[in-house]
Amino acid sequence: HKFKNLLLNCKSLKGTMTISRAVGSSMIRNVIKGRQRSILNAYKISPTYSSLASFSIAPSKVATTKSCKRWYNFASSSYTSCFQNLPKPDTESIRQSALIYLDEFDETLWYNEPVCSILNGEKLTSPSDTPSIITQNALSNPNGHQHMATKSQVQSLLSHIQTYQSPYTDIRSQIRTMEQSLLYEHAGLLVGNQCLDFQKQDGVTEMEESIMANAVERSLNDILLQDENRGKIRINRKPMYVSCVSNFTNFLDLFRKTIRSLELGVPCIVLGRSHTVQHSYRWTELLVDLLQKEDIDAGMVTYLSCTLDDIKFITQSSRDSTGMLYSTCSRELAASIKAGYPNTIASTGGPNTLYTTEWTPAVQDAVRMSASIESSGQCTALRHCVVPSSVTSTDVEDLFSSVESIDKAEDALRDYKFDCIFENHAGSVTPAGQDDTYTKHGTKDVHYKVNTHMPENHIHEYWRKVVVDVTTDATTSDLTPEEKDDKLKDLAKWLNTNQPISLAVNAPRSQVFDIAKSLFEKSALVVYTVGSTDREKEAPPALTCQARPQEAEVFGEFPPRKDLRVFTKYPVIVPSSTPSCKCHVCECVCVRWARYYFFLGRYIFSKVIYISSGFKS
Repeated sequence: HKFKNLLLNCKSLKGTMTISRAVGSSMIRNVIKGRQRSILNAYKISPTYSSLASFSIAPSKVATTKSCKRWYNFASSSYTSCFQNLPKPDTESIRQSALIYLDEFDETLWYNEPVCSILNGEKLTSPSDTPSIITQNALSNPNGHQHMATKSQVQSLLSHIQTYQSPYTDIRSQIRTMEQSLLYEHAGLLVGNQCLDFQKQDGVTEMEESIMANAVERSLNDILLQDENRGKIRINRKPMYVSCVSNFTNFLDLFRKTIRSLELGVPCIVLGRSHTVQHSYRWTELLVDLLQKEDIDAGMVTYLSCTLDDIKFITQSSRDSTGMLYSTCSRELAASIKAGYPNTIASTGGPNTLYTTEWTPAVQDAVRMSASIESSGQCTALRHCVVPSSVTSTDVEDLFSSVESIDKAEDALRDYKFDCIFENHAGSVTPAGQDDTYTKHGTKDVHYKVNTHMPENHIHEYWRKVVVDVTTDATTSDLTPEEKDDKLKDLAKWLNTNQPISLAVNAPRSQVFDIAKSLFEKSALVVYTVGSTDREKEAPPALTCQARPQEAEVFGEFPPRKDLRVFTKYPVIVPSSTPSCKCHVCECVCVRWARYYFFLGRYIFSKVIYISSGFKS
């Protein structure tokens, strides 16, 4: 702070300063005019996005700019420019193609063509006398067979991973041809398989997001490769791992991790799952076929259908030969993965929270939809709600009485629904028998708890089950400003400790921005959504589950900051260039960067000595 004030108050320096906060870091950029212009010597310092993983420096003339510029960095002008001219998906066509696929789907297919490892384009099936594993969908219903790799197959997979070197640095043309085929020709298959396996009710919206956000991330990749061609950075092209998520694998795993890495020559190893394995295997199978049609070496994509112990053995035995491992999962699983593989980049969930000062019918709808989206199977599903003190357990019971139930996700897809629940399914646990402080709804598979204080820290997620903690501690008009601020401080403390992905804030339009601003300044979340309780037509109440990263509502899943390294090597921002997390700064650029700061530091130090001596005299 003393250094900042010195620069701001020194008239002889005539300096300008910009302070920018992004991705949890603070960067102070200073451009000083006058005699030191020759020292700056026309360099622009450009730390890239990618969670502070790499830097890019470009020569420039100080006279042409009054501040340092960043290129594909988060929130830079170049980053923003990538959100222009996005394609407009035909969502109805996607829905109809998915329904046709589901109508024609042969339920014996996944039994007759089991999941298995894929190496160099070949499927590694098990001997005929080896029993197959029965796979299960998200509701624990059987849906196919899986062959686990034998010991000899595990060794073959390990050898390939340790020795394979990518023959490519730029295959954007071929990969993007494949990408268009996946996004349009095969969209029905991708949505349909996800509907069958994960029981996803609205895979259409995910595909819409994929079509639009892929355009953004393609542009970011273009700029990244351009910097490599200019000698500024070097992309690490060691094989990378993709640990697939169940609920959003089409966008997150297939496109933004696998496709975006392949097009810049990074080989990909897709890891099998212990459940809901079918749909991610099927897109890998399709991807390998498309690679061969484009005459790309099939060794660029490998699929591991292995036991958990064999996957740990392969990943830990290949640390020197492989790059990052990308995963979207719970915090518990992320911590376990990173403990065994330090180069893990994980997106993790959190107890998403909705705050409201009024309990209007529209707010109740927002709470219900946020809590039950995909039967609480979305990473932004509501887990915690802060409401006025007038709300009772009876109000919460009534709220969830209108939740719809379905037997299979296909029904919701046909009826344009996304927030139905699967009653009493065996795919995940409920608080029943584990935590008797929750109340079971009288007629619905919903559990809730009403308290006057914040929930305990690190509450259980209860994936695919609607479980909500309700805190009756929202600010009200009869409180003094000091009392209101104390309540917001309590909430902010809880938010910082538990780190939800999303916070939705609702209040009368005349008050909501002050409340949201206060919570924004006191917390460090990624997604904040602001709605109103009194102008529902033009500004309806906010949901926790409505971020659209393709429209610059930039998304991220961060663990608590102080424990970040326990779960992930870098935080994840969407959209971003996935391969940028694997970049290194070229040595010549590091030297230029160091030389710049060395001479700048010498100049500022000389000014400090000069000013200090002036004070003494």
